[in-house]
Amino acid sequence: MSEPKEKSEVNQKLFDTIADFKYYLELELCRSKNTSSSYISDLTLFAEFLSRRGISDFAGVSDDDLVAWLGELSRKTKASSQARRLSALKSFAFWLVDNGVWKKNLCDILARPKVRREVPRVLEAGQIDAIIEKASEDVKFERVRDKAMLELMYGSGLRVSELCGLQFADIDLENAILRVRGKGEKTRLVPFGKLAASAIDAWLRIRPEIKKSTASELFITKRGRKLSRKTFWYNLKKYAALAGIACNVKPHMLRHSFATHLLRDGANLMSIREMLGHSDLSTTQIYTQLVSDDIISEYSKAQKR
Repeated sequence: MSEPKEKSEVNQKLFDTIADFKYYLELELCRSKNTSSSYISDLTLFAEFLSRRGISDFAGVSDDDLVAWLGELSRKTKASSQARRLSALKSFAFWLVDNGVWKKNLCDILARPKVRREVPRVLEAGQIDAIIEKASEDVKFERVRDKAMLELMYGSGLRVSELCGLQFADIDLENAILRVRGKGEKTRLVPFGKLAASAIDAWLRIRPEIKKSTASELFITKRGRKLSRKTFWYNLKKYAALAGIACNVKPHMLRHSFATHLLRDGANLMSIREMLGHSDLSTTQIYTQLVSDDIISEYSKAQKR
């Protein structure tokens, strides 16, 4: 759980107010630890800025202070970081108004910076097959587990945190359905295919060999502990290198590839959105750009023949 930075860097009263907001996020709004940590980190930067300006209490913040901070952000950070920090500040502003610290919401004057979504990098189906093949070359414990994880992540479009957090109770192998807890603790049901089902079945047959394990997670280490996201990423990079893939392969690329390949095959955008757990359709629509680029590329090649 993230705490505001050292008190010497932030005035005591500012520090205490941010700490109170953190408890509100976690206890009343039930925000995830990652969300809470991100908000507190961004608000601490704002508090440091105020401290440098001689402001010791959020009640003493003016419109000019907010504009000055936004100006500093625009000079020092990219638009996506500005948008995230402004989002944290706006949530904090509502809380300050509700608790009588501010008489009005000063953040109403701030405009959200325009963020250009980067087109995600994806792997081709052949590259993914090559990676999975490298995790299938023997029957060692880790390889059976990793093959199941790779098949499931690509076959269901999971986030790496969702994959590593899967519990035994979350999987219905007979009906090929997963119960996935995503961002904001939202739960969704996601189907998986025959290849993933076969790989998971193979993994479930050898998992009991770790008799000392009491972990409830589906995927565990040889010591019987939950597998970390960092370990999965390391293993993915290892298999990608063995497969001769030169680019820096990251777990999220499997999720992007899942969505893009489904869209190429004619899947409905709304269905893809549901499987990915996106709250906003615009987030899913970024994959249409990749498919459009493919069509244009193929058309250009045809014209040159």
